[in-house]
Amino acid sequence: MKYLFLITCWLIAGMAVSQDLKKDADQFYQQEKWTEAGKAYKKYLKKNDQDSSAWYRLAYSQYKTGRYDEALGNYDKALSGNFYPGFTLYQKSKVYAALSQTSLMYETLSLATQKGFSNFKLLESEKDWVAFQDDKLFLAIVQRSKENAFPCLTDSIRRHFDFWIGEWDVLVNGQKVGENSITMAEGGCAIHESYTTAGIFSGQSINYYQPLDKKWHQLWVASGGNVLDYTEVDKSPGMLQFIADYLNPAGKVVKSRLTFTQNEDGSVRQFFENSNDGGTTWTPGFDGHYVKKQN
Repeated sequence: MKYLFLITCWLIAGMAVSQDLKKDADQFYQQEKWTEAGKAYKKYLKKNDQDSSAWYRLAYSQYKTGRYDEALGNYDKALSGNFYPGFTLYQKSKVYAALSQTSLMYETLSLATQKGFSNFKLLESEKDWVAFQDDKLFLAIVQRSKENAFPCLTDSIRRHFDFWIGEWDVLVNGQKVGENSITMAEGGCAIHESYTTAGIFSGQSINYYQPLDKKWHQLWVASGGNVLDYTEVDKSPGMLQFIADYLNPAGKVVKSRLTFTQNEDGSVRQFFENSNDGGTTWTPGFDGHYVKKQN
């Protein structure tokens, strides 16, 4: 029993020493004392070699002090522990850049984007990449990182309604009745509408694809107080149709059908219809012709 107690005390003491070493190393790292951090992480890792975050921080400290070969090996140890592979590979690629090993740099950057690296702002701003900013290979990697950050941009389902994006004059029977600004929002995961008229009426909508029901939706809110929550009922290339229920001024539930159609000349028709009998018959309403504004 006494022997077991001594072993337990020894293990607890060892754990406490390890935690103190890690605390000291982390403090040096946060203070950007890279030489001291590197030494402290080395000492800590002698008995804690499964700590992938410490291997990463050791590698980064070595990179900052110009110990590039050691940094490369220790980034690999962080990767073997699956420490944020995309970001760790990104940092490893900076070592190859510092070594002027451009081919390996691009290979590692490409692998980083394959593993999900998405912080394109680092690629655009960190000094390590100044010499590569106009390189086609580098720009392609920046683009792939943007696509990782904003997956909706390359999702064909979410790009279905892009034909409505633009700055438009809205005409009815050839006469201008308003202006509409349709812009991509939230990394391409939504389309925002801002409609104004020469008078006091205005309105906005958010349009988005909902993966749960696999349908497009439009939520419209106008200055007159009307709110319509549309759901897709039909679509084809260059066409999207919605239906919503709303209360008319008399307090009766009415159906609204809204159809967008792209014309051959690039203009767009926005056609509203209403039904007072649950969708059996439809009465034409607003019929807008969207024409791109002239610069």
